[in-house]
Amino acid sequence: MDSVIGCEHLVQRKNEELLNNYRIIHLNFISCQSNDSIRAKKRLASCQECKFQGSRLLSCLYCVCFACPTHFLEHFKKTEHCFGLNLTFSHIFCAHCDDYTYDGDIMTLANTLNKELYCYKNKSLETKDIVLLRKIKEIEYIDSVTPVPGFINLGNTCFLNSVLQVLMHTPMLRNYVLSDQHVCPFLKEPSRCITCEIGRIYQQSYMLQVNVISLQKLLKIFWDNTWYMASALQHDAHECFIAILDIIHKQAIIQNENDKDIKHLENCQCIIHKIFKGVLQSDIVCQSCNNVSSKIDIINDIPIYFSMDEKGKYPTNITLSACLEQFGQIELLNDLDCTNCQTKKLSTKQLILKHLPVVLCFILKRFGQPSDNVSNKITTFVEFPETLDMNKFIKKKSVTGSAFIDECFASRESIYKLYAVICHEGLLNGGHYLSYIQHMGLWYQCNDNVVRLVQFEDILKSPAYLLFYHKEFMNFY
Repeated sequence: MDSVIGCEHLVQRKNEELLNNYRIIHLNFISCQSNDSIRAKKRLASCQECKFQGSRLLSCLYCVCFACPTHFLEHFKKTEHCFGLNLTFSHIFCAHCDDYTYDGDIMTLANTLNKELYCYKNKSLETKDIVLLRKIKEIEYIDSVTPVPGFINLGNTCFLNSVLQVLMHTPMLRNYVLSDQHVCPFLKEPSRCITCEIGRIYQQSYMLQVNVISLQKLLKIFWDNTWYMASALQHDAHECFIAILDIIHKQAIIQNENDKDIKHLENCQCIIHKIFKGVLQSDIVCQSCNNVSSKIDIINDIPIYFSMDEKGKYPTNITLSACLEQFGQIELLNDLDCTNCQTKKLSTKQLILKHLPVVLCFILKRFGQPSDNVSNKITTFVEFPETLDMNKFIKKKSVTGSAFIDECFASRESIYKLYAVICHEGLLNGGHYLSYIQHMGLWYQCNDNVVRLVQFEDILKSPAYLLFYHKEFMNFY
């Protein structure tokens, strides 16, 4: 498997020896559960210079050296050993980049080792017991032991809880917050910063290992920035998702308020636009004079609409692939004003995805559509895949001859993996939101404060409302 998110140094120097060293260190200092291994970890796992033992402790992947980030850089200058393994989060630190880097092979290996970790968690086992258990192919995972904390429902806040679970498990956003790249724009009032609060929740989740977290402070920041949602009523999860992205974006650009480019969203380099920004082009062609009117929009999601049959009914079931097949098809428009020939003639309209984001969010428009007078929730079951190849749907030519996607994108860079789903249960004017998220190779259902391990097959049967896919391969320049 090729690099998912990584630096050129790891791509160039990754080999079997490095992967094997990663596995050995992981087994002995991260996924260790035997009494012997735990005692060895307590004895050895501290910075050899300052005795630091916190969550940022690194182990060199080339020699026996434990160091805090500062002393690891000194170790690198002396030995040119550039990669260290974080003994808390299983991530690789690159001394050349002075930052964490990510790779598909290593993530797959970490997921495999972490599955063993959560099998044995909270058990006091001898080394011989661990060896025996690792020979067993089928191991039942215990639902009561979960590394994913739940969120307390503060009164109709299931919409917020489900959205935050997705954001907490969005890899690039998580890495951005945990690697201290965020600079708070409110140094005198950090309690106003939503990214700082999300970082605090990350710390509670990953470091304190709590089972349940209250989002009271996050809710206050959310209300302070969204007057239209500042109430104890139930709100739409998609509207909440877009609102939180907007808050993070607006607070991020405060740091660069003198930068003229940020006024144009296509030039914004904030973390939200790096992850979620897609570019949609709409082409309208006059059939009388062939004039083309194009409009560019920045999008954070792709809406999926449901079509009625001849009897005015929605289908019982449909596939996401079938919905995407309709995306980009030419639509006929009657009596549309043409700015070129000044007549009302037949025109065609086509939507073109010019740029695919790192994270694709699909919203299944279950709560009424522009062309409907429907006041009921659309209950059509949508079948969705674990792996989504967007080449099938966008690698075409538009009516103007332009490609659906930038030519610099290779075919493999349009492949996405499902990592989160938000579902809505119940009726249009009420109901309940819950989410499914992938964590360390396993899937969990997050129903407010109740989190349980589930099989992926259960998720495929769920009444999905929002689907989140992460780009499997990344291109770096």
